Amino acid sequence: MPVFRPLAGNRQLRMPPFGAYLILVAGWFFGFGLQTTLFPGVITFTLHETPERLGLAQAALTAPMMLLLPFAGVLAERKDRRGIIFYFYIFAGLSAGTLGLLLLSGHLTYWIMVSFALLIGVAGGFVMPARDSAINPVVRISAKTRHGGIELQRAVVMASAVQFGAQIAGMAVGYFAAYTGPGTLFVLQAVGLCIGGISAAFLPRLSSKRNKSTAHPMHDLADGVKAVFTSPVLMPMTLIMIALGILVVGGSFLVLIPLIIRESYGGGYPEIASLMVAFWVGALVANVALVRFGQIERPGRALILAQSVTVLATGAFFFHLPFWSLYVLVFCWGLGAGIAISLSRSVVQEQAPPDKLARVMSVYQLGLFGGMPAGAVLMGVVVGQLGPNLSALIPMVGLGVVLVVICLTTPILSVRRGQAHALTAPDTPLKTETDHAPTE
Repeated sequence: MPVFRPLAGNRQLRMPPFGAYLILVAGWFFGFGLQTTLFPGVITFTLHETPERLGLAQAALTAPMMLLLPFAGVLAERKDRRGIIFYFYIFAGLSAGTLGLLLLSGHLTYWIMVSFALLIGVAGGFVMPARDSAINPVVRISAKTRHGGIELQRAVVMASAVQFGAQIAGMAVGYFAAYTGPGTLFVLQAVGLCIGGISAAFLPRLSSKRNKSTAHPMHDLADGVKAVFTSPVLMPMTLIMIALGILVVGGSFLVLIPLIIRESYGGGYPEIASLMVAFWVGALVANVALVRFGQIERPGRALILAQSVTVLATGAFFFHLPFWSLYVLVFCWGLGAGIAISLSRSVVQEQAPPDKLARVMSVYQLGLFGGMPAGAVLMGVVVGQLGPNLSALIPMVGLGVVLVVICLTTPILSVRRGQAHALTAPDTPLKTETDHAPTE
């Protein structure tokens, strides 16, 4: 039954375009924050599964994205992105609500958790390119309204700050899983996702290539991949994301940290929730600072420095530190990660050809989410053999080598703000920000 069109066509459902965008970002990432605590918590602390099975379950969260993201990027350019966001937010919300009810009724099994992970992964695969590519036209449309405009890099930083704030709220609520049980909180995740999905009806219409493109979808997909890997800026940005997906997010964040909490400190839901909150508080503080103190003129250089913090932080887990010191460690890690996430998004938004933005974003995101399943599975096996602390050296060394090679072989350190497409080809003249305004 069509639901979205009557909502979107209701002229009474109007609000500032960028405000509506921030609400849908908050809705998704509040649920994501809850899930970050609840999902590994159920596998690790409630079901007491092995490292290998934790890695497999975490891989199920992102494996569908690896398959769907490139095609979802093409779809986001050809269809109404508002509808994609609406329906897949609701789909994810229904999945979380169903899981919550199953847990509340006592039907908890490992394979129910894996099935939920696959469904959420499908929803995320379609949502991310539609949502992330929407910010560019939303910013452009906002400039034409009575609410006024906002510069793109600042808009990306503000959206990242809202993302981190919503994640922190979700993770903080996850602290209470030890008292309420995870089922109730999965139902709360469903509520947040549905609120975010409904907010898509408040967005202005975002034009698409539906009536313009006659190319086969596979041609559009190949064109997006080519745009990324022939660019001396987009290519190293994507390679960094691949390394982060395999070594840091999939390996350290999804598997290593929950197992260190259980094996080295005997912790549970409160400990994993509070550590995750400390990380994302650091990321939020970094983004507030970016909003407050203005634009970064050399975002590539700042990005590499911020990722270096990740290298040091992951390596520090090798040591058997007092538990209180982990809060300081992950907070500093979050500071670096917050800067890196915001700046990498703004660089890709500025460097991507406007008519290929959704495809480029999907390929860029594929670097992260394509690497996460492999990283989660591999780290589960490694931790099972070496233990969690010794395994922490692997992401430290791996990411460090990748960053050094990229700095020595690509122009990433010379990228300047607003220098869109200047580095896409040796004979391409420098273009300003006004030269590449989106045409969609």
